[in-house]
Amino acid sequence: MRTSPAGMNFRQRRQTLRRQRQWRFWLEVWQTLASGGVALGLGWLLVHPLWQIREPGQITIRTEGLLTEAQVRKWLVLESPQFLWQLSPTTLTQKLQQEPIVAQVRVRRQGFPSRVEVWVEERHPVAVLVCQRHCTPQNQGFLDREGNQLSAEYGPTLRQLKRFPPLRVTGWHPTQKSLWPQVYQAVMASPVRVTGIDWEQVGDIHLHTELGLIRLGGDLQQLPEQLVALDRLRNLPRQVPLNRIAAIDLSDPQAPLVELRQDKTKPAVTN
Repeated sequence: MRTSPAGMNFRQRRQTLRRQRQWRFWLEVWQTLASGGVALGLGWLLVHPLWQIREPGQITIRTEGLLTEAQVRKWLVLESPQFLWQLSPTTLTQKLQQEPIVAQVRVRRQGFPSRVEVWVEERHPVAVLVCQRHCTPQNQGFLDREGNQLSAEYGPTLRQLKRFPPLRVTGWHPTQKSLWPQVYQAVMASPVRVTGIDWEQVGDIHLHTELGLIRLGGDLQQLPEQLVALDRLRNLPRQVPLNRIAAIDLSDPQAPLVELRQDKTKPAVTN
């Protein structure tokens, strides 16, 4: 009995389909095994000690000198050993930025060998708070240029680094923070050297300058104009000795008033 050409073609197609199914089966088996091997390998790598932070030396901390490495480590509170991928740079950054002295933080993780690098940018004190009476933590310490208050504990380190601010501020209260940037920028731009700001009486702010005591009144909107008027008085010591000047009233910058010390010398009595 002869097989027709149509029957032969049918058997060939069946054999071809069978071989294709077998090939796809073994391909799927190979892919499954390969994927499982990769997953096992990755899992092994993730739990390998090479990915762990086990020693303090694996955490590099860089500061600008005011903060110590030990202080930053204390704030981080890192448990060890800990896998590198468990450390969140965002969480570490937020933890450090809770400290008043910290301005900016950058955290980077690095593998092989596992390590963490932390850069801390500090706030820079520009004025020292001087307390004359009723001293509390609110009126002691330092200010940066934005009005952020920093602890007095940094005083010895600032002196050691020769970064102790020369500008003195008395009568400070945290409610004045929003005014401070304007006051500080204006004072620093003044051609006449300002060594102190007396904020004890809000309605009568005083500046201590190379020309003596300057009365500003209570309107800080006039401060730029007042400092321009003060600049015009720089040659005043050529006309009046500084020891004769009690104060300069600039509450009206258009009409500066020089207050002189009274001469206590009694005139001689003649008969």
